[in-house]
Amino acid sequence: MPGSRRKFLQWAGSATSAALLSACSAGQASSEGSASAQQAENSGAAASGSPPAPESSPASASPEPAAVSAAMAGLRSYLQPHASGTFSLPPNSLSLPTISWAGPLSTYSAATSLPGGVVIPVTSTLISRPIPHFWTATLPGNPTLNGLPCLNVARPYTCNGVAKTVSSPRILRFKTDAQVVELSGVVPDYGQTVQTLIVDGQLVPAKVLSSARAIGGWNAGTIRIAFQSATVRDIWIETYMFVAYLRIGASDTLVAVNDAADPQITVIGDSYLQSGSGNFGNGNAIALEAAARLGIRKVATDSVGGTGYWNTGGEVGNLNDRLTGHSQDGSAIYLVTAGLNDYGNLQADGTVSWPSGSAFQAAVLTYLQRLRAANPSSLIVVTAPFCPVPPMSDSSYVANSGTNSSGMGDFLYLASVHKESLQQIAAPWVYIDVLMGGGWLNSSGASGDIRNLQWFTGGTPGPGTTATYKPGNTLGGGGGGFGGIASVPVTYGGRYNQAPEVSASGGSGSGLLLAAQINGSGAVTSISVLQPGEGYSAGSGLPRITIDPAFQVSAATLGTPTLINGIDPSGAYPLPSWEAEGVTDLNNIYRMLMPDKTHPSPLGVEYLAQRLALNIFEAVMAL
Repeated sequence: MPGSRRKFLQWAGSATSAALLSACSAGQASSEGSASAQQAENSGAAASGSPPAPESSPASASPEPAAVSAAMAGLRSYLQPHASGTFSLPPNSLSLPTISWAGPLSTYSAATSLPGGVVIPVTSTLISRPIPHFWTATLPGNPTLNGLPCLNVARPYTCNGVAKTVSSPRILRFKTDAQVVELSGVVPDYGQTVQTLIVDGQLVPAKVLSSARAIGGWNAGTIRIAFQSATVRDIWIETYMFVAYLRIGASDTLVAVNDAADPQITVIGDSYLQSGSGNFGNGNAIALEAAARLGIRKVATDSVGGTGYWNTGGEVGNLNDRLTGHSQDGSAIYLVTAGLNDYGNLQADGTVSWPSGSAFQAAVLTYLQRLRAANPSSLIVVTAPFCPVPPMSDSSYVANSGTNSSGMGDFLYLASVHKESLQQIAAPWVYIDVLMGGGWLNSSGASGDIRNLQWFTGGTPGPGTTATYKPGNTLGGGGGGFGGIASVPVTYGGRYNQAPEVSASGGSGSGLLLAAQINGSGAVTSISVLQPGEGYSAGSGLPRITIDPAFQVSAATLGTPTLINGIDPSGAYPLPSWEAEGVTDLNNIYRMLMPDKTHPSPLGVEYLAQRLALNIFEAVMAL
């Protein structure tokens, strides 16, 4: 789970005005009233400690229609043959490579199984990387291997004058006829790296390599990818390793993939984006899965938990703060999925300050105006906020009337601000109603996928809820019922020279990703559940867990895996009497959310990614 995850409704239900914010607590209401977005430019923050209202960029002149038309025509011509017809992930590979460490981890050098091979720096023009200008030697200690720096992907920005960075997935793509390919770099000790490959358009299941020697700092190592034969392959890989170079055999060749004209997508948001899945175990899974379903290989993200358009998440940085970084990505598509954590601002001391309505609305509009000004021909896609507690989606609940005086509940208010702000910027754009299922709307006026059913359903409605009285219920959520694994106990630690690989097989489910931790004596102390998988059940439905003996001195033994206990709200929302005949799935949050009742489960990641991909594709085709 993402380390920066915050608890949704952490303080909700308290005796005082509970704030309906996924990362924020209740605070004293401001008496500031609403005003126009233009007035907010001069009003500043509504409360002491709030982020200053961003300076509004003047509405940028519309880009040349011909340039926009050409950009969208190019995007359509790419998506039509590359996107999945069912918005599924690429088909599973029928010929799987063996992925392992090439040798022991060390401190200063990386092992190799190709001692006479050719070293190619990761910065080579033969290796395609998203946002290559943000791959920099900025890791603590500046580790190098073979004289080459191990590179981080980091966009710089500032929040309240403090310099910060936000990362993005480390993705490489290249073509080679090598039977064995090696990637050398560093991984933090007490950690792991998960590798997901797409080879010649086919998905290779995620492979975890543990990285623990119990000494701290960096572990230098080499990921070895061994195919069953030598033939030219198009290889796409997402890894947590901070890579310095690639190595192939002396007689092997590496050629460019010539993907310069292919579209790139940047996805911006909060801890929802940090969620992982059984396919993408390093996180950013919604973005990576949606892109893969669209056939897009160049993917960048900007995901900071607890933040929003206005909310700095404890002075970490809101979207306006971080815009200076991701606006330089130059992507064909910008997908913005923020808003769940707005509109209060969580400050570093844990208190919440509230903006005026005009200041908050200006923050949303200004962000979109500035993003458009920096990328005149890009498609900007904005979603309504996700709502993990469905009875709150269309409720009348207002956390702070000084901000939201619209007459709508908070989630409907936030959705309206997102949509109305987007409609004020130049085309091309797409709005996706992930809140109430109102479908997509594009800047040409076309719409589609209108289901009029919340993307997240279920939960326990507030007492007395009717079609005309919807008080909401901040404590009415659920989750965890997707058949995931909670833990794998260690009954005897054995002894290992470094943390071994741990794999799961069998049972009724899939997608369980595990890593081992060891202590200074080499004993396995715990098994980390990186991704809990889905579809497992008790008894014969549990997975079989295997420890690889490669670095073994004496074998550890493991106990029986335990299942996640789901929290079933035993309710339905919307109420069944409101829905058309045939609508039966009115409690999907039990399966789609983690037991924290907030963040998407692996099944939820797949669900959201598929629906987002479908909406984006349909909307682009209709531009």
